[in-house]
Amino acid sequence: MSKFVKVKSDVSLVRDMDSNAIVNKNQSEFDKFISLSKKNYKEKNELDTMKSDLDALKSDMEEIKSLLKSLARN
Repeated sequence: MSKFVKVKSDVSLVRDMDSNAIVNKNQSEFDKFISLSKKNYKEKNELDTMKSDLDALKSDMEEIKSLLKSLARN
């Protein structure tokens, strides 16, 4: 079973003696981290979607432009 030892530098940090890992025992900080990660993930997905939509719009505009040029020639 895990045994924890307090870390001198921060009261919310402990060292797991089985794995030698530093663990943050502050649940509110963890919750903030998770919510920020979800927010960043959502913003990145929205940006990727907008970029994809813009690329599709550019392609459509090029197609419309070429069709208009061919109509003007005839």
